Amino acid sequence: MGFDLYGLKPTENTERPPILSKFKDNDGWNNWKKMTEEDKDAYCKADTAHQEENPGIYFRANVWWWRPIWMFVCYSCDFLSAKDCDKGGHNGGETISKTKSLRIASRLRKLDKTGVIDAWVDEYMKKYEKAEKYNKTVQKRLDYLQDVVKVKFGDNIVPSDYPEPYKTQWNNIYDEKSWGSSYPTNKDVIMQFADFCEQSGGFEIC
Repeated sequence: MGFDLYGLKPTENTERPPILSKFKDNDGWNNWKKMTEEDKDAYCKADTAHQEENPGIYFRANVWWWRPIWMFVCYSCDFLSAKDCDKGGHNGGETISKTKSLRIASRLRKLDKTGVIDAWVDEYMKKYEKAEKYNKTVQKRLDYLQDVVKVKFGDNIVPSDYPEPYKTQWNNIYDEKSWGSSYPTNKDVIMQFADFCEQSGGFEIC
């Protein structure tokens, strides 16, 4: 699962390469069956280059990386309403206006220059690493319980089928995991989002 963000009216820094439209059907989708392997390779290279040259077209992050980005944006951008922030919590086609998108970019650039992003990422990743270390101890307990169950009931049994009391023990230990180790971040991805916001003309979250 990921979050795909599309610029509503992105800045066009370079022209769209003809190959990106060459194989489209009437419905606007690419017909990959008509493309040779060379065509596919040329298409992918052209598409990657075009997006790099025009960052306002598209931004993508999987759910694990998107959550910290949007969390920091909502924490830092007091001009975003609660409704705006809620829009970034799901990929249901909600939009952020051009005005607010530009303000997000401006705020992120200011926070980058003043060192706020570096400090926030550093503190955030310390918590991430602490959670990761803690989860390793939880996993060791799960592995031990799994070995005990396999000795008693064989190798082909999964936790959802564990007999009691082992199933409850597994669930209780698993619930101790910290999900803080599931959502990494870094400054580069935050600033890539700033580039997207600046040139997107507003964006849709899908």
